[in-house]
Amino acid sequence: MGYFVQKNIMINSLTSLRFIFAMMVFGAHCYVIDDFFSTHFFKEGFVGVSFFFVLSGFIIAYNYQHKLEENKTDRKKFWVARFARVYPLHWLTLFVAAVLGNYVVASGGMDWLAHFLTSLTLTNAYIPKADYFFSFNSPSWSLCCEQLFYFCFPFLIPLAKSYRRLLYVFLTMGVAVVVGMYLTPLEEIKGYWYVNPITRFPDFILGMLLFRLYEHLKSKNLTIRQGNIMEFVSVAVFVAFYLYASEIPKVYRYSCYYWLPVAMVIISFALQKGVFSKLLNNRLMVTGGEISYSFYLIHLFVLLSYAEWQKATALRMEWYYSVPVLFAVVILLSLLSYRYFEKPMNRKIKLLLNK
Repeated sequence: MGYFVQKNIMINSLTSLRFIFAMMVFGAHCYVIDDFFSTHFFKEGFVGVSFFFVLSGFIIAYNYQHKLEENKTDRKKFWVARFARVYPLHWLTLFVAAVLGNYVVASGGMDWLAHFLTSLTLTNAYIPKADYFFSFNSPSWSLCCEQLFYFCFPFLIPLAKSYRRLLYVFLTMGVAVVVGMYLTPLEEIKGYWYVNPITRFPDFILGMLLFRLYEHLKSKNLTIRQGNIMEFVSVAVFVAFYLYASEIPKVYRYSCYYWLPVAMVIISFALQKGVFSKLLNNRLMVTGGEISYSFYLIHLFVLLSYAEWQKATALRMEWYYSVPVLFAVVILLSLLSYRYFEKPMNRKIKLLLNK
């Protein structure tokens, strides 16, 4: 996910957008509760993952590019900060999944151990088999991608100094992605194009490009009117792409189809010049964005646990009662996780590893 790196450097509108897109992922997974959520409108919510990957490239560049260029920080501190942000909650939810039995592979012994170790080290998404990349707490596959992005970012700094070179790299990768998607058999597209960290790398590069564009536009001192137009057009384009997506082969929707609308949303709201971004500065929305990492890793536990309870008891509550309650439970657990686990563990690990 696109996590902010330092609390004192934030763009509130983007923080709030994290919460909105995390809710879209939540809606996409509610099909385990009721078939009502099996429609395109909800299931297309997986676009939230694409948003997080692109946002990650933007925010990491926003927080760290110039610091690394000017030697105000170093690779070790950068990697430690990323490790401290991602791994504690990932390991906690992984162990919870192991205890609850929420994993794809059903066999025991060495096979179970192999699946567990790849999840533990966030290498499972490199294996194009669903019993690996969706095993245990399945949303964590995206952290495999983030791990690769974070590892590579310091080495991309020389390249990022030139907007043109970075653009050429993105365009080259983009063409390769489209061609590769076209040639991939339907049954293999998820393993090679949705979860694979290497093939999701262009999403991150796009985010880095957006940061360079952001710096350019920021210097232009855009008016509120221009900001309103940009935000309105970006939202309209995103909604149009989203609603029309059912006509597009799913392999392209996994990433490249949404590059343009996601990029437009991020750049327009990052500038914070329009009325929409002002609304997203609401403290409740910003808090939602701050807890979105916990929300993302916890929500499927709650949904699946409720689905299993439904099956075991044969009791059924209409979705318009159950889903709001489950959403509230996820919010509460996420708030507790963020306040009493994520933040303290983040501080302790950085203090320990930066000695």
